[in-house]
Amino acid sequence: MISFRYHIVSIVSVFLALAIGVALGGGPLKGEVDNTLVDQVKRDRAVKANLQAQITGLNSGNTFTDQFAKDVAPTLLADQLRGRSVTVVVLPNAAQSDVDGVSELVGTAGGTVGSTLRVGEQLVDASGKELVDELGSQLEGQAKDVAVPADASPYERMGALIGRAFGTKTDAGSAPDGTTSAIQGGLSAAKLLSVDGKVDSRGSLFLFVGGPGDTAGQDQGSGTIVTTLADAIDQATDGVVVAGPVSSARGEGIVKAVRDDVSAAGDVSTVDSLGRTAGQVVAVMALAGQAAGQSGQYGAVDAADGAMPGANGAGE
Repeated sequence: MISFRYHIVSIVSVFLALAIGVALGGGPLKGEVDNTLVDQVKRDRAVKANLQAQITGLNSGNTFTDQFAKDVAPTLLADQLRGRSVTVVVLPNAAQSDVDGVSELVGTAGGTVGSTLRVGEQLVDASGKELVDELGSQLEGQAKDVAVPADASPYERMGALIGRAFGTKTDAGSAPDGTTSAIQGGLSAAKLLSVDGKVDSRGSLFLFVGGPGDTAGQDQGSGTIVTTLADAIDQATDGVVVAGPVSSARGEGIVKAVRDDVSAAGDVSTVDSLGRTAGQVVAVMALAGQAAGQSGQYGAVDAADGAMPGANGAGE
């Protein structure tokens, strides 16, 4: 049995240890500990202030470049899309600010947005392939004037159908017709694609607006699917541009997917800096290049043809 004396000794030992600690903390070690903590706080505050200054500087720089691009856009883009109708295709994770910005600049360049299409997630997710295949077969039977190769994949067929419904090779665009309505109705009912408002005209040029790459949960096959759709639509129109923010040119991003496909990259243009006003201006310039029969890969990340059409001799 533990004796009462043992308890007394244990309690005294604990209080003695506490007393020694307090004495040291308030005596010879106090100044050293306090100074160390104060110095660390000062260093942390200095680092924070430096980082905040860098962020402020970067924001100021971005504001300047955006404003500069906006100011020079009317001169740079003047009449480049005069009389052209453009179909804008909005992918699931695209930023609405990018859609609005580039659509406005199409008008600045003298063109019009004939329709804005919003792609449903299932259309660009490999898990929806069976639905895309079945619906594409049904719609092909209703659209007698759509030329689809016998060995076409489900996404090649769907791209051809979308190109016929919302695209044309007539520069100023073509009026929507019965085939447009049939294909649009089928895609809408299956929630694969919807239209903002109505289709004013079928565009001779297509612009795909995408979001960041490597998005959590994003199907890794979506880039390949978008590439196939864009390449098929290119065959039915005067040209296609696929654009997204800088991150779309990395990882599983759509811009990188197009650039990695040698066949598609020879016909479809890409722009990887759509998140900034300058990138939106370049996207419209790329559309003008497509209208003139020129394609290129533009932007800030692995852009083979430089920052914009005309850089590195591209588009000349």
